[in-house]
Amino acid sequence: MKLLFSSWFDDIVDNRGKEPSDYADVRGIKQFPSDFGGGRAATAYMGWGGIVLLSEPYDIVELTYEYAKALQKSSCAKCFPCRTGTKVIEDILLGILEGRGTAEDLAHLARLCDSISSNSKCGIGQLGPTALEHALKYFAGDFTKYITGQKKRSGYQYPWKMTAPCTAACPTGMDIPLYIEYIKDGIPLGSLATIRQASPMACSLGRACFHPCENNCRRANVDQPLAICKLKRFAWDYEDLRDAEKPANPNKHTRPEKAAMIGAGIASLACAYYLALKGYRVTIFEKLARSGGAIRTGIPHYRVPNEALDREIAYIASLGVEIKYGVHFGKDETFKSLRDKGYKAIFLGTGGDLSKKIGAEGEDAGYDGFYNGIDILKQVKIGTAPIPKRKRVLVVGGGNSAMDCARTFRRLGSEVFVVYRRTEKELPADPHEVHESKEEGVQYNFLEAPTKIISENGKITGLECQKMELGEPDASGRRRPVPVKGSDHVIAADCIISAIGQDCDVFYLKEDPNIKASKWDTLVVHPDTLQSDVADVFAGGDCVTGPLTLVSSTGHGKRAAQGIDQYLRGEAVSISDEQRVENLIAAVGAYDKKEKVSMPGGWQRQEIPVCSHDLKVNSFTEVELGFSQTQATEEAARCMRCYIVGMASVTRKEGGEGK
Repeated sequence: MKLLFSSWFDDIVDNRGKEPSDYADVRGIKQFPSDFGGGRAATAYMGWGGIVLLSEPYDIVELTYEYAKALQKSSCAKCFPCRTGTKVIEDILLGILEGRGTAEDLAHLARLCDSISSNSKCGIGQLGPTALEHALKYFAGDFTKYITGQKKRSGYQYPWKMTAPCTAACPTGMDIPLYIEYIKDGIPLGSLATIRQASPMACSLGRACFHPCENNCRRANVDQPLAICKLKRFAWDYEDLRDAEKPANPNKHTRPEKAAMIGAGIASLACAYYLALKGYRVTIFEKLARSGGAIRTGIPHYRVPNEALDREIAYIASLGVEIKYGVHFGKDETFKSLRDKGYKAIFLGTGGDLSKKIGAEGEDAGYDGFYNGIDILKQVKIGTAPIPKRKRVLVVGGGNSAMDCARTFRRLGSEVFVVYRRTEKELPADPHEVHESKEEGVQYNFLEAPTKIISENGKITGLECQKMELGEPDASGRRRPVPVKGSDHVIAADCIISAIGQDCDVFYLKEDPNIKASKWDTLVVHPDTLQSDVADVFAGGDCVTGPLTLVSSTGHGKRAAQGIDQYLRGEAVSISDEQRVENLIAAVGAYDKKEKVSMPGGWQRQEIPVCSHDLKVNSFTEVELGFSQTQATEEAARCMRCYIVGMASVTRKEGGEGK
């Protein structure tokens, strides 16, 4: 990427004074959005990694002062060097901006930065001063102009965000270091209260989230990432097991406006939760007899027990959310009927409940023993039909749904093989799920592509496959599987499960052609506000993105609730400047897996207790038993509290001056 200047992670590229055509590339940054919305441009950025200048105009001294002020506001006051030192830096920089600075101030600032970063206990103090040091080192002339009275304040905007690598990776923006710190300090209910600010689904996410936060945990640069997901579960279990009094909703039904949620999956539940807390009257319409969406129908009982899910949803309902079952949107209710009943906003969270085809001859022939993954998991989880007994099962696919299908049929006594067209290295499933499946006896046939279902008297007897080899990478970045000529063969089986993905059924859009759908039959909405082209209709989750993780759907519900609230209040539907910086940080990347963290390692991650192997393979007993308070406290103490601050310098596009 070509930028005016970058000192990000000490990779110095200085193109100041050069023609844009002569700019050297900045290697460490893949993208940096310059459009800040509202007719504004982000021209500069300052954060834990250093300084980035996209273009002029910018005021590096003013930016440095505002950044130091943000560090001071973010300091937790638990260590003296950071709390006091950042305040002293803020005051010195203000003096420089106001024309009261001296050359000695610059040397004093450099010493303070070194002292704070060397003696602080968390990321604000350890990582924050880096950008200040870079400003002093590479922009000394800018400071001198202020000290000598040659320059006055520019008055640009400086929106900022305090986050952490784990938080920045979480689609809900959850304050992960804070909820972990509450557990470390022996305040689990404080932890749960923090979690609920970002998600009402601590039970489900604490059991079934694929934790992108842990893949961005800075502790991994020392030894092992924290068990962030399971600590979330501990916080929920602590309240649940003690039957503690749950927080009430002081705003319950304090507003007259009604909002409708379509589908009772995790996106709708999250949206309903946040709207209820704001006082709105919320009704969820669900076509099934139970709520929970994919958590209820697609995630096996051994991962998320129905009873725990019921209690989680009951709490959301208690806050003022009504759930109506057996209502099929597009048939029993429509956009018009809901509007006629006084609903002022509609959220579409209908999910993806159609299985993709595996592309094998005979898959639509209705053979006994052929199932799609979505339907068979629902059949087992909520008893929509008798559970089949099969001897030898082939699960086609390599994602998390395929793992759920494979592990489910092992518990039903079947011999199970996963058939996947690439190698184990390319499996998209969570590595933990793959490991657990092997522990439970699931076997794998790699580099196999199904071509034809073999049957006899209407019953499946096998799957004809073609051997594959890996060629050049495709659009996903993985090596493309290429057929091996003459390698056709049959794998014997009496059951084949298609588990290669899901599609969305958005047939209800025929009522309103102004709500657009993509070529993949997903709903088209604004990526930040989740508002459709029809002002009172919002959408989120799988029906917008295709198959999504639970935590991403939760984030959609939370963000949509914000937009619906703005819409119902008659305000412009938009995200805040802080959220814009949050998006910017996500684009840049808050975690550097190559960073050398100066901390001794060897403090091993706590392993969560599990049920016996016999129960794992012969029943649907919940596999993971949860942390004890001692284990949770020990694990939480490993958190390094890696808070960081990111800030943008924002100007008007037309000329760039002023606010």
